[in-house]
This record gives sequence, C-alpha cells and structure tokens, in this order.
Amino acid sequence: MAEPLLRVRGLTKVFESGWLPSDRRRLAAVDGVDLDLMAGETLGVVGESGSGKSTLLRMVLRLLRPTAGSILFEGRSLGELGGPELRRTRRRIQAVFQDPASSFNPRQKVGRALMAPLEVYDVGTPRERLARVGETLELVGLGASFMERYPLQLSGGQRQRVAIARAIMLRPALVVADEPTSALDVSVQAQILNLFRQMKNELGLTYLFVSHNLGVIRYVSDRVAVMQLGRIIETGPSHEVFQRPQHEYTQALLAAVPDIERAAG
Repeated sequence: MAEPLLRVRGLTKVFESGWLPSDRRRLAAVDGVDLDLMAGETLGVVGESGSGKSTLLRMVLRLLRPTAGSILFEGRSLGELGGPELRRTRRRIQAVFQDPASSFNPRQKVGRALMAPLEVYDVGTPRERLARVGETLELVGLGASFMERYPLQLSGGQRQRVAIARAIMLRPALVVADEPTSALDVSVQAQILNLFRQMKNELGLTYLFVSHNLGVIRYVSDRVAVMQLGRIIETGPSHEVFQRPQHEYTQALLAAVPDIERAAG
C-alpha cells in the first residue's frame, strides 16, 4: 500500500497567555490530531472559527512549530529539516490564503509577483521564466496580458486566480488552501472551486483544503476531516460523511450547507 504524501500524528499546539505565573493560561488550539493525505487526493478540513483549522495548516507550512507530535511529508519529518533540505521541501509545499487582497504587494505588477518564486529557486532562464508565467496565467483562466496589471486593477476573483497561479508556479506536490473562497461572493466562489478541481486534474495536485463551509468542502474534497475545539471528531470519504454523518456536531454543520454545486453549474 502506498505511503501517504502527508502524515500527521499526535499534532498539538498549545498557546500560553499571561505574564505572571498566577495569570498564565494554556489553550490547546490543536489537540492530538492524526491525519493522512494520499498523493492526488483532496482532504477537506472543516469546522467553525476557532476549531484549530488554520493553526493546523500553519504547522504543516512550518509557520508555527508544534508543541508535540510529528508531521511527515514524503516520508521525512518536517520538524527535523533544515538548510538545503528545508528549502527543497518548501518548494514542494505551496499555499493559497484567505484574502487575495493582502496576498500581494500593491506596488508590484502581477508578472513580477509570479516571477519571484522562479527566481528564488533559480528555475530556468529569464526567457523560460517569462514563458512559464504566461503559461500559468493561461492555466488559471487569465492570460499573459495580466502580467502588466497591478493587484488593485483586478477583481477579487482575479486576484485569487493570480494567487493560485503563484502557488502552482513551482509545480508543487502539495497545495495548502486556507479558506481560499471565503472572501468572495458565491458565484465567484464556484468559479474558483472549479479552478481548483481543474488544476488538480491537469497537474496532478494534492490539496489540504480548509474551510468553515461544508458546502465548499463537499464540492472539492475526496475525504473530509471535521474539527471541533482542536480535535478531529469525524473523518471519512466525503460522500459517507455527508450522507451518514455520525457526530452530532457534523450533523449540525450540515443543516446550514449552501448549494455550492448548483452555483458551480
């Protein structure tokens, strides 16, 4: 049996507050999470605000260090990587964040922003980099002409397409998406979700996809993990979780699912 691309075991993140010992408080934002993500699949992580979803993603991205537990990516412990090995691994894991408006330098043209990852990792010649930027903009439904635009000249949906283009520019193995449609209206959400699905099929991407919206998760995910108060309380194939939810928390979330599939056409 194939090994998971990403394996999380006992992952815990505890935050402390208060300066004095008598005032100190400990909050387990993520509490003993186990997850497996196979190459080529989309694992949707869903839960209300404060459930620990984004903290989980930030540990996978090594933006936060776990208090306990382990994260294995392609069989190697992320926590033990450093130097050139960590640099190579960061190239293999890319992210799309919630707010496309804050994802870019407003004074930097789109082409310059998309060229940066290729330059950082010394990919190709200048001409080849320019060609890849144009090709990738075509892939996400824009076009090479968008290289000359500034972020403020784009709509929210267009900015998120550019953010996706930047995430796939290095052709990563894993894309981590943190609420990538929550700042968009419903019709634009559907377009972006369709784009995620298209990129998965065309490039063979693997997604760890976080949202508070079960409708979004149902539309994009092969498997679902439901988080509550820092813990995974239910997991399974998407159709099983949605047709036969076992936990009352999942049942409550399902009561408010919007019809994303109808909007996506």
